[in-house]
Amino acid sequence: MSDAAAPLGIAQRHATLRKALLEPDEARRLSRLDALAPIRDTTLQWLKILAAWAFVAWSPAVIVVLVALPVIGTSRYALQVLAHDGIHRRLFSSAYVNDLFTDVFLLGSIGAVVRLSGRNHLLHHQRLGSDDDPDRFKYGSYNKTTTRELLAYLSGVSGFALVIRRAFLPTERATRDAGSTGTGLRYAARDIAIIGIWQALLIVGLSWYIGWWAYPVLWLLPAYLFGYCGDMARQFLEHAHPERDEIADRHRLITHSSNPVERIFLSPLNMNLHTAHHLWPSIPYYNLPEADRIMHARAASDETIWRGSYLGSLREYWSALPLAPCRPVKPA
Repeated sequence: MSDAAAPLGIAQRHATLRKALLEPDEARRLSRLDALAPIRDTTLQWLKILAAWAFVAWSPAVIVVLVALPVIGTSRYALQVLAHDGIHRRLFSSAYVNDLFTDVFLLGSIGAVVRLSGRNHLLHHQRLGSDDDPDRFKYGSYNKTTTRELLAYLSGVSGFALVIRRAFLPTERATRDAGSTGTGLRYAARDIAIIGIWQALLIVGLSWYIGWWAYPVLWLLPAYLFGYCGDMARQFLEHAHPERDEIADRHRLITHSSNPVERIFLSPLNMNLHTAHHLWPSIPYYNLPEADRIMHARAASDETIWRGSYLGSLREYWSALPLAPCRPVKPA
């Protein structure tokens, strides 16, 4: 992780924490990749999605559809979390294989590719707690000072246009941040082919075997409710505090011990162990539990925040509303 663009105090604090919480040899050991893990977990999630579709095709009753929706949505979100490791190139040692696997099996089905979807997230790691963080609007308090603003954010309404624009429509700022002339921030023929084939398979396959309504109801809807809204809620709760942003920026590293139900809906594949991930993005998702255990045993762990559950964090933030007007921050 590079802290070059983060405020100096935050960068120094994160560097100090890295030295105090994991030894260099521990970090190197935990950063080793297991190529079988992403293949196994990707296969499992797709099998769950296929099973849910098959169940609906066999019995397209309303109750069956209602049961299938969270199965499809949470499995789709787990694939999204795997793609997150793909963005960090922590699935396979070969960058080519990593990106191809991520695009074909993890992102293409929702119309995304690593090159375009990943740039904001990598900048977020570099600039956490600064006004230049492109994900500032997700965890900042400045746009969630009232119950109405918070509900608009959690429903996905208030940030939808911004997320789509940043993920799929590169701006001049994004081009400059990427150090590119812009050609690298456009869809290539390869990207269009992967996305186009996926959408054709999903639309034709679901319509043929289930019905014309299956693509929007059994793919787009669960992807929005669980993959988009769930992810927005998680990212908010992993960095947010019910206080002014200039104060909250001093302690944005939060880990949730969470519980099995929350982890299915909000943080599959160890995403709740977020402090370890932010300090060492080189550690793949399956090694985060061990990293978290080592960190928790070190005295310096008191300088990070450990919370019991996401719902508890949400309740704490909600009970503090309305917040006093926060310093307005323009999105990066």
